[in-house]
Amino acid sequence: MNVSEVARLAGVAPTAVRFYERRGVLPAAARRDNGYREYTEEDLCQLRLVVSLRSLGLDVETAGTLARHCLAGECDLMARDLAPLVSAQRAAVARSLAELADLDRHLAALEVSLAAGDPDPNICFEKGGESVDELRMRAGLPVRTLLLTTT
Repeated sequence: MNVSEVARLAGVAPTAVRFYERRGVLPAAARRDNGYREYTEEDLCQLRLVVSLRSLGLDVETAGTLARHCLAGECDLMARDLAPLVSAQRAAVARSLAELADLDRHLAALEVSLAAGDPDPNICFEKGGESVDELRMRAGLPVRTLLLTTT
């Protein structure tokens, strides 16, 4: 399979396949006489594993290592290493969901206030020495949010 075909079958762009190869996540592909990469079914399997693991939020190197364990038949090592990573990702998702729920509550209250023509007087601030987080606290907005933050 050439790079376009293996990419299509794995659901990624050809540039992603080349990226994973450069990073050592995929082994260097064999080359045809014309210099084009030639991928095997095992390469495709490894790429699919890496893509699946990346979709869980794992970094490139970790996904590559876990995929190699799996393909080497070391499923016990993969499971041992993957379990705490999944737990950590779930905890991060829970924190993000809580932050989003808090943001949604604040947005809903602001929406009601604006629709009623009675906006909170703290919605506009004078320019001064306050940090963005200090302004948010004064306005009753969440200090840390995933969306609508300025850094």
